[in-house]
Amino acid sequence: MKPVSVSLLALFVVLAGPSEAQYKAPSQYFRKDSPRPGGTPAQPSQPGAPSQPAAPAVPVSPKFKDLGLNSQFYFVSDTNRTYAWTKISATTGKNTKNGVTQTINGETPIRQ
Repeated sequence: MKPVSVSLLALFVVLAGPSEAQYKAPSQYFRKDSPRPGGTPAQPSQPGAPSQPAAPAVPVSPKFKDLGLNSQFYFVSDTNRTYAWTKISATTGKNTKNGVTQTINGETPIRQ
């Protein structure tokens, strides 16, 4: 039985031939029309030209100190808006679900 399996394996190797791995040339990694970091080919970047500052992609969320009294808000980490809070003073908020009153820093970002 062993000689038959060895001969079948050898036959398979001979018939399969050499296998070649796929190879991508460096020119195939990027599209020809992709934007270049230094500028477009039609308008090359100039080293002495000042660049414009980028605008923030995410809008700035309001802070706890910016809310009015008795305003309802949610913390940023509460993505499902499950626990509503109410601002009861300049530094404290009250959870409307379980009635817990807690001191909150004025710089804490919130959602309305």
